[in-house]
Amino acid sequence: STAQFQRMMNIVHVEGLIRGLDIAKQTYEGTNLYYRYDAFIAKQNDKLFDLTSGNSPDLLLREMLQCVE
Repeated sequence: STAQFQRMMNIVHVEGLIRGLDIAKQTYEGTNLYYRYDAFIAKQNDKLFDLTSGNSPDLLLREMLQCVE
């Protein structure tokens, strides 16, 4: 369904944001600025948890497919 496709794309987007923030954070390793992205990463992790309901990928996919039927 359209709603489940949007949900999946939002999950992909948030995962990309988290990965990008992790890469940016690593550029500051060993400095005082290393933890500057932690609040942003935590916020995105919360969004990801809300989108996935904390389910593993296989359970999430099953849930999404059941919503279509």
